Amino acid sequence: MTMELTSTGVPVRRLVQDRHVVEYVLIRERRNSLAATVYPSRVLLVKAPQEVADVRIEDFLRRKLCWILKQQRYFAQFKPPGKKQYVSGETFRYRGRTYKLLVSRRAKAERVALRHGVLTVFTASAGSPAHVRALLSHWYAQRAREVFSARLAECVQQFDYRDVPGLVIRRATRRWGSYSRKTHRIMLNLELIKVAVRHLDYVVMHELCHVAHKNHGSAFYRLLESKLPHWEKLKAELELNLFG
Repeated sequence: MTMELTSTGVPVRRLVQDRHVVEYVLIRERRNSLAATVYPSRVLLVKAPQEVADVRIEDFLRRKLCWILKQQRYFAQFKPPGKKQYVSGETFRYRGRTYKLLVSRRAKAERVALRHGVLTVFTASAGSPAHVRALLSHWYAQRAREVFSARLAECVQQFDYRDVPGLVIRRATRRWGSYSRKTHRIMLNLELIKVAVRHLDYVVMHELCHVAHKNHGSAFYRLLESKLPHWEKLKAELELNLFG
């Protein structure tokens, strides 16, 4: 068994068995048994009790090797999602769930509504993909402001801070969030509106800990652990896009 880091910093382990190379992410948590899940991205996530030895985990994976390979072959047959066309039938994520898009043209008013499990874009025009994208982007931004503000207000109650940090929302390509000591504001990535609340809360709690500790030192992680004991599991899920 070998181990390396992905570009996101998540440890990836590697097991070689019968000419097969199995890569997996290991999360240790409070549980009584081992469990393995293969996601559509073909990422293998293994959950194990805190005290279980690596050799037992490897034996577990060897016993499940046929099932793991079968699952990965199944997901491999599907083409990866291409660039969004913003047409009816496509899927979009919101708060950890996936919804089908319905474009309703010639509507009296332009708006976006989520109801009955369908994300509907009402447009008064012919509804070009660019226009639908603009309406949907505006809706995501509005919802992000409401949801992020509420989660920040909720999470900050776990800290004894006199002043609640301000909130900035923007699109970012390299980070989920950041904290500026100069402006006393937390930046959250707009893409977080697409993930489950538990993953959003992890990012918020992480940045709130930076209010007290600038760097990722031992004091920072002690504070984060005390506020969010399962933060490592949430971080791994978020960075690997394993949203539930």
